[in-house]
Amino acid sequence: MKRMLTLLLLILVGLNLRPVMATIGPLTDVLLNLWQLNYSWISLLNGLPILMMGAGALCSHWLLRHYSPRALLTSALLLIAIGTLWRFYSQAPLLMIASALLAGLGIALVQAFMPSIIKQHWPSHTASYMGIYISAIMGGAALSAAIAPQILHHSTLGWALASWGLLALPTLWLFLRLVPRQPLSGPGSMAAPQAKPALKVHKLPRAWRLAAFFGLGTSGFTCMLAWLPPHFLDLGYSPTQAGLALSLLSATEVVSGLVFSQLAARALDRRPCLITAILLAIIGLLCLALGEHWLAWAGVVIAGCGVGALFPLSMIVCMDHLEQPRAAGMLTAWVQGMGYLVAGTSPMLAGLLRDYLHSFTATWCALAGIMLILLPLAAGFDPRHYARVMSKVSA
Repeated sequence: MKRMLTLLLLILVGLNLRPVMATIGPLTDVLLNLWQLNYSWISLLNGLPILMMGAGALCSHWLLRHYSPRALLTSALLLIAIGTLWRFYSQAPLLMIASALLAGLGIALVQAFMPSIIKQHWPSHTASYMGIYISAIMGGAALSAAIAPQILHHSTLGWALASWGLLALPTLWLFLRLVPRQPLSGPGSMAAPQAKPALKVHKLPRAWRLAAFFGLGTSGFTCMLAWLPPHFLDLGYSPTQAGLALSLLSATEVVSGLVFSQLAARALDRRPCLITAILLAIIGLLCLALGEHWLAWAGVVIAGCGVGALFPLSMIVCMDHLEQPRAAGMLTAWVQGMGYLVAGTSPMLAGLLRDYLHSFTATWCALAGIMLILLPLAAGFDPRHYARVMSKVSA
């Protein structure tokens, strides 16, 4: 029973982390008509949370010196709830942007500290539980994007935007029930930062390698999320069909993330799974760049398998580098912070490229080239050398 509740908690936490952004896209026309403003304002609602995810993760090491991961994650879930529910009462542009910042900070804290909590409390299931948690993140994006227009059809804009904040409340209750307080001192404690030297992650070449791998790999995820429907519109498909392409992508990513993370959990060396995922992403992106009709749809599925697997695998590999949960959590937070700053810029660059060339073909080709760069990076993640390359992780 407790294992089932743990799995439910991981799913609920993941589902909370994307609706505040994913509900904006399907409701863009409604917001533009309401505000009488341009798309730049809409882009802030999607871009600011991503920037907060990066900045918040980079600040997480300071927070961990003063508070336990449990306390920080509790505060994070409250921030997500408040930031999202705020939209029920007002959809004014400045207040919506403020809510995006608030919820984005909560998302940043969850993503920074949830990996260390998983490694601390369920060490024998770290890889599989990380896969379930991250797949739930992608599932939350797909579900909220699909359901928000239906909520608007049957209710109000406030409910369509804000009702997702209610999900954080049962998540918080279950989290407090399943994750006990840590002792103030003793072996394995994560709540006594003064007992540990400050980590200097930024001085490690391996940390920069992991950040580059995560950021470049996640660029594929963020670009496809932003620009796949417009690409299908360019191919002559209807808005409904373009939306179906995004739904198919999200569903494929969820399944792929689960399957690959479970396969990776069977061996300490994650490189075969990493390389397979990268090759799938390259093939799928080239199908999108070069094909129309059935080849474009095949590209959605194949690229979704690759990109969907890269997201959880990159986090699992990052956590593999350190055994101590607190250190692994701080490394993962730093890697996510740097990585999201990279991944957050890719959709904007892709948009500029589309304006200049009037096509997304160059974007998909560029992403395929980026994935090609990931192959030698992935080949270097040999678990036999983790202890050596991480030997200077602390002062």
